[in-house]
Amino acid sequence: MAEAKSSKVLMIIDMNSCVGCMACSIACLRENVARQNGEEVELPENSLLYARTKPVYLSDDAGVPSGTPVFIQCMHCENAPCEIACPTGATFTDERGVVRLDTDKCVGCRACIVACPYGVRTLYRGELRGEPPNKYGLKPGFPDKCNFCAHRADEAEGGMWTPACVEACAFDARIFGTMEDERVRSIVEGGKAVSLLPTYGTKPRLLFILPEKRR
Repeated sequence: MAEAKSSKVLMIIDMNSCVGCMACSIACLRENVARQNGEEVELPENSLLYARTKPVYLSDDAGVPSGTPVFIQCMHCENAPCEIACPTGATFTDERGVVRLDTDKCVGCRACIVACPYGVRTLYRGELRGEPPNKYGLKPGFPDKCNFCAHRADEAEGGMWTPACVEACAFDARIFGTMEDERVRSIVEGGKAVSLLPTYGTKPRLLFILPEKRR
């Protein structure tokens, strides 16, 4: 369903459906990070750390990790601490509600990394040959984060698009859309989806359906 560019998007990750297969992270690396040099694909060392969606294993009270990871990424907060902390306006929220980075304005002060309460912004200091896989792909030396595959949004020319991680999920664990989408609206208004660290008042646009909230 085509949506106006001004519609605010959000993502929901259903932890009941996620099996931890890593397809989302691999798709993200391919879409936003990897460099193609001839027949070789070049990735940063410890590349999973630089995927824009990555697994975190929670532990119980005894310190035993859970079997299925929680995938975290930029929360695309309505009240984004990283945007407030940025002295140059390099971190900004676009008309779709996506928190993004303008590397032309970034001075590398890393205030955004420090300000993020979710710890999801990264900075790759190594070298990668060749051009980024898209115009908003990872650039060494600049803070990096999920932008809901903003290059795909640009190509959609005002319509709805599908981020690479959503496209790659074979288990329908990732839902992406706006509140005009009936499924999204039903989940959010039904209270099935929750945000992380709600007391911080950041109002994330990335929500989670917890296991006990199975629909």
